[in-house]
Amino acid sequence: MAAKLIQKLTNVLIFLILLALSIANIFPLFFMFYNSLKSRTDYLINPFNFLGIKLTWDNYATMISQFKIFNLFKNSFVISFFTILFLLGFGIVASYAFAKLKFKGKNVIYLLVISMMFIPVQATIIPIYLMLSKVHLVNTYWAVVLTYLGMFLPEVILLMTSTFRGIPDEMIEAAELDGAGYFGILRYIVVPMGMPAIILCIIFYFIVTWNDLFTPMILLQDMDIRTVVVALASLISRYTGDPTLQFAGLILAAIPAILIYAVFQQYIIKGISAGSTK
Repeated sequence: MAAKLIQKLTNVLIFLILLALSIANIFPLFFMFYNSLKSRTDYLINPFNFLGIKLTWDNYATMISQFKIFNLFKNSFVISFFTILFLLGFGIVASYAFAKLKFKGKNVIYLLVISMMFIPVQATIIPIYLMLSKVHLVNTYWAVVLTYLGMFLPEVILLMTSTFRGIPDEMIEAAELDGAGYFGILRYIVVPMGMPAIILCIIFYFIVTWNDLFTPMILLQDMDIRTVVVALASLISRYTGDPTLQFAGLILAAIPAILIYAVFQQYIIKGISAGSTK
C-alpha cells in the first residue's frame, strides 16, 4: 500500500515538474504573440496586461507590406533547401562508404572527417570569406550554402554512418546477387532503412539553417537576398522603440521552424534512437 502511494506521489511530482517546464518554455512565445497584437501604447503601459486590451493585426500587416517578410522567407527557404539537398546527397554516399565498404585508410579518413566537427565556424569565417570573394561568390546564396555544407557535413556523416552500420550485410549481398549496382543498393536498401536518420537530418538542419544569424550576416550584404533572421536583427536594431512590431516579426520568423518540429517530432526521437543504438 505504501509503495503504491509513493509511486502515485512520484508520478504527481514528475507531472508537476514537466508542467512547470512546459509553461516556462511556452510562456515566452505566448508573451510575444499576445503583445504583437497590441498597439505600441498599450504595450508600454503594461506589457503583462492580458485582459481588456484591444488586439489588432496591424503589426503583421506592416511586416508583410512594408518589410516584405515573405521575400525574406523565400531567401531562407532557398538556402535551407539547397543546404539540405547537398548534405543528404554527399552525406548518404559518404556514410554508406564508411559504414559498409572496405578500402585502405578508411578509419583514418573517417576520423579526419569527424574531427572537423570540433572546429568552430568563427575560427574559419575569415579565410572562408576571402576564398569565396576570390571566386565571386560572396553576396550570393551559394556562399552560405557551401559554408553550411562544410560546417554540417561531418555531423551528418557521423549520424548516418552509425545508422547504416546497422543494416544487415546479408541484405546488401542479396541485392548485389540480384544485380543491383552501387546506387541501386543506396536507393532500394540504404535509404529506406536509414530513413529515420535522414528525416532527422532534414528537420534538424532546416531549423539550424533557418535560425542561423552569424553566417548569412557575414556573407550576405545585399538586403534583397538576406535571410529572415538577419533582416529581423537589423529591424530590431533600428526599431528599438516599437517592440510590438519586433514581436510580430519574430513570431512570423519562428512559425516555419515550429511547424517543422511539431509535425515531425516523432522522427527526431526515432532518428536519435537509430543513430545511438547502432
